[in-house]
Amino acid sequence: MPKQVELSRSEFAEAFLYLNGHQLSLDDYPHLRQIYNTNADDVVLHFSRQTAKSTTLANIMIANSALIPHFKTLYVAPTVDQTKVFSHDRVNPVMEGSPFIKEHYLNASVVQNVFMKQMLNGSRMYLRYALLSADRLRGYSADMNLFDECQDLRADIIPIIRETMSRSMHKKSLFSGTPKRTRGTLADIWNRSTQSEYTIKCEKCNKWNILGEDNIGKHGIICKKCGGDLENKNGQWVSTYSDTSNPPTLEGYRVCLLHFAKAPWVDWQKDVLEKMEHSSKAIFYNESLALPYDDGVSPVKLDEIIACCDSNQKMGEDEPIMKEGVNFMGIDYGPVNSERSYTLISVWQPHPSKEILRCVYTKRFVGKEADYAYIHRKIPELMQKYNVKVLAADYGMGEAPNSEIRNRIGYERVIAYQHMPNQKDNIKWNAKMPAYTLSRSVVMNKFFELIKHGKLQFPRYKDFQEYVDDILNIQVEYDEARGTSKYINIGPDDFVHSSIFAIISLEMATGRRFLL
Repeated sequence: MPKQVELSRSEFAEAFLYLNGHQLSLDDYPHLRQIYNTNADDVVLHFSRQTAKSTTLANIMIANSALIPHFKTLYVAPTVDQTKVFSHDRVNPVMEGSPFIKEHYLNASVVQNVFMKQMLNGSRMYLRYALLSADRLRGYSADMNLFDECQDLRADIIPIIRETMSRSMHKKSLFSGTPKRTRGTLADIWNRSTQSEYTIKCEKCNKWNILGEDNIGKHGIICKKCGGDLENKNGQWVSTYSDTSNPPTLEGYRVCLLHFAKAPWVDWQKDVLEKMEHSSKAIFYNESLALPYDDGVSPVKLDEIIACCDSNQKMGEDEPIMKEGVNFMGIDYGPVNSERSYTLISVWQPHPSKEILRCVYTKRFVGKEADYAYIHRKIPELMQKYNVKVLAADYGMGEAPNSEIRNRIGYERVIAYQHMPNQKDNIKWNAKMPAYTLSRSVVMNKFFELIKHGKLQFPRYKDFQEYVDDILNIQVEYDEARGTSKYINIGPDDFVHSSIFAIISLEMATGRRFLL
């Protein structure tokens, strides 16, 4: 009778998986074994470029499929090209080049194509893509979701894809990618994790090192304290999650190029020293150190927003109503049941004694309230309560929502706006829409300048805090090749746009200039 032997994933991979004709060995890369072997339900990986990320993902997927009969894995990348490259260059060579896998798990009866791999034990690997929508993945059933290049995936499609595991007894999720900024899909998942670092002990001074820029020596990794050479094998994983009152829900691991200092494919001079000297700091941090970097990318900082919050101005439907003067409401429509964009209103007025504008109320419609029928019943009540004369409405969802609200409050009280990315004029009237079109970059530039110069007043931070992220979620993306920059959003930004629409309507009514 054959003898049964229990193997961990790393033991199975090292015993039976081959790549490019060579048997896999993690002896020189011991930090990867814990990543292979973790049994956590949810894991997030921060990998820099050229650090075996795709190979690790492929090996974990193949090992699970071989070790667990009828195990189903759903791999998801943002684009079809990324999925094809992963399938052709990472999965196929291991499946076809490993004698044990080829002999015991494959034959002509099982499917082996770009988007699905089968094994004789009933396991399946689905390889798919979902950049903007998860609709094509709704019909699948999986035991594990493997999300790759998460920094480019939309956050709101992840819960939809995870529903493919609703009937699984395993329900494992692995999120991986190369970090970009401190905010975004990958960053938000990482911030909920153990944020584990592979710390290496210096044999010379006993200092434990978390590898970063200070560990880069002329010929390899060095101790940041004494400058002595470090040996990658003298390390262990340590969680750096700091909030002990709120334990993390995921395991997280950072793997960077410095962990592979002695790998045969790493040329220390070209791959590390020259990149550190000639690349932008953001690129070097992201692609070599597996660290997020966004200093100077956000158009405003948190402390600048906090400085605009008036500690004496409360906000809430039960608070005293600030309705003196001319009030204007802006609305930015979002799709129903989206996690990336919401319908949000904000009410603005000129300060009675200062040359500033103040936001007296804002509300995000979520859950059951996100239905347009509810929103359009609520808006007339709030307009009456806050003495709002004009509703500055987003045209981005089309004329239908605006027509509905016009029927309720009057045609002349609704002014529609549409951002245009390449429009030269700050504002133009388009009678065909009908709506005013705005130069998106110009009005957004001026909005952030108003915050920087303290020209906008928000309610006290305690009440306004949940809307701060809408401002910080807008960042500047710089294209080094073209020498151009543009605003992007890495999460909901509805407060900013509803405010812009309201402020411009206020300007046109009062003749005061802020954004135009």
